[in-house]
Amino acid sequence: MNREERYRIKKHIVDACVQAASRKGCSDAAGVLHGTLFFAEEPMSLDELAEETGYSKSTVSSNMSTLEHLGLAKRIITPGDKRYRYLPETDHDAMRSSMLNNVKEEVHLLLAALEATEKELLETSSDPKDVARILRLKEFYLKTRELLDLVLRYSTEELIDLLRPKDSPPPKAP
Repeated sequence: MNREERYRIKKHIVDACVQAASRKGCSDAAGVLHGTLFFAEEPMSLDELAEETGYSKSTVSSNMSTLEHLGLAKRIITPGDKRYRYLPETDHDAMRSSMLNNVKEEVHLLLAALEATEKELLETSSDPKDVARILRLKEFYLKTRELLDLVLRYSTEELIDLLRPKDSPPPKAP
């Protein structure tokens, strides 16, 4: 099967991955690479991904790092082999943890900025409306951090068991 035939077969998944990548602010290449991994029978090297997608090795490398950071791909290291190989992340807990930790990092940065801003506003004769706005935002991010900490305490299965009503059947696939 040539590259065009393979692409036609996987088009729906690749298109969905490109759309999802775009929503995250990532390049189309990240989506194409993610979609390509869905069809990998075994871990794919950077060279194999470049050959399969037509992207340069540097484009593949930078986008695979992005996918790995987002928790969508996992790097496989084979002892004695210097090449990195990749598969799509399929472990619920690993993906959830990676994604939530990325959000937690953002929340941490924003909380630090809000606290510094609050301190500066309180030290100056600032408009009380500005202080109130910062305090509302700070409260929002504090609750968000608490929620993330709680969700990270449990496995995916434990969360499903906790949150799904006992008399409710599991949702059906679309």
